[in-house]
This record gives sequence, structure tokens and C-alpha cells, in this order.
Amino acid sequence: MMVFLVLMSVFLVIGCTGAQDDEDAGTESPEIPPADPEPVQAGTPEPQGSEVYNYITEENNYRDWDLWPLKEEIYASVSIHGPLLTTYVSENAVPAIENRAGSLPYESIVVRESYDAERELREIGVRYKVEGYDPEHNDWFWAAYTPEGEVIVEGRVESCQNCHSVEADNDYIYTAYITDTLYPITDVEIRDFSFDPASVTIAVGDSVRWTNMDSAVHTIDGGMFRSGGLGQGESYSYTFTEAGTYYYMCTVHPYQTTGQVIVTG
Repeated sequence: MMVFLVLMSVFLVIGCTGAQDDEDAGTESPEIPPADPEPVQAGTPEPQGSEVYNYITEENNYRDWDLWPLKEEIYASVSIHGPLLTTYVSENAVPAIENRAGSLPYESIVVRESYDAERELREIGVRYKVEGYDPEHNDWFWAAYTPEGEVIVEGRVESCQNCHSVEADNDYIYTAYITDTLYPITDVEIRDFSFDPASVTIAVGDSVRWTNMDSAVHTIDGGMFRSGGLGQGESYSYTFTEAGTYYYMCTVHPYQTTGQVIVTG
């Protein structure tokens, strides 16, 4: 009889304990899964040819970037890169160019497309400024690619450094002045019904200023640039943004000697 009572007591204790466990299990708070991590913004690439090309084509289509300020979509050039160029710049570089900051900020990327005379793309050139990459040459990483994206040259390219060292004070940039130096202005006088000098040679981005020294009214008409009537002592200026040779005349006196402006790239 005593054995029976002991077994019954053990059974009741085990049953209560199991019931309590079941009750606790039923009221346990469900586990909350961790939140998905925030997406990571794609940063600028390492200074390596294939990574840079992927960044400017796959991650960011450079053709959606701004054109270099004061440059047409395709402009003439006399550089070794070909007769026709298109230059795109990353967003962070535009204010420095427009404000002539003297140098482009780190992480700036400049993409130059080179075309032949038939406007066939023949090469894609890239300059990418990486802090600490090459302090001796303003930290520029250089690269050139075929139209299909194959690397031609990359890195601290000596030929690029040597060529652009002529403009070392302009952050190794030929495309336009980005220093605080104003673009040069070349003066032409209209005197005795002729232009003096009749021919001037300037660089892309430079300006020509015509001043009428005659008592007669004259105009400047070069087709793409035109002045109104200029009285004695009045001037007209025009900034040339494309290489080429430009002829102009006075429409009031068409027999007057014509002039020309030669703009080099």
C-alpha cells in the first residue's frame, strides 16, 4: 500500500511539471528575425583599370554626366587623341571647373571619348583623382580603353604624365583653364575700315575683343557670332569654345577687309 502511494505521488509531480512546461511553452514570445541590413551605397572604385571601367559604365553611365563646361558634345581638337573629342566630368568636378578652383577634388573622374574624322569612336580615356595615389603628379590615375572596354594602358602612365606636365600648374589638364587666371583676351581694333590685326591665333576658351576706333559704325559678323552696330570706342567680345578657323566681316561695309580667328584645341 505504501509503495502504491509513493508511485502515485511521483506521477502527480511529473504531470504537474509537464503541464507547467507546456503552459510556459504556449506563452513564450515568438523570436523576431533580425532586420535586413541597409543597402550599402556603391563607393568610388579602386584605381584599377577594369574596376574603373565597370564603375563608369555599369554602376554609373558616364554619358549621363555633364559635359565639360564650355565644351560642345563633340568638339574639334588638334591633340594626339584625335580630331574630335567629347569630354564628360563627374558631378563633384563641375563646380571646381566653373569656379576655376585650381585643381579638381579627390574622386573626380574625367572621361574623354576620342573620335576619328568620320565620328567613329576609337578610344576612351579616363583620369581619376585618388588621394595619395601619386602625389608627384597630383594623384591622377590614368587609363585608356578600346571602344569595347579592353584596357590599353592604366596606372601611373609615364607618357600621360610627361605630356600633361606642361599643364602641371593647371592640375595636368589641357581641356581648359581651371586656375584663377582669367582666360586671355586678344584685342582687335577696327581702324580705317580694316581689322588690326586681320588674323589672330588663340586657344579654346580664349576671347577676342573688337573695338571700333573709326567714327563710322561697324559690325562684327562671323555667322555664329554677331555684334550689333558698334559706335566709336565701343567693343564687342566673343569666347571661342571650339577649335577651328573663323572668318568674319563688317556687314555695314562688306568691301572692308575681312578678318579671321584661328582657334587651337
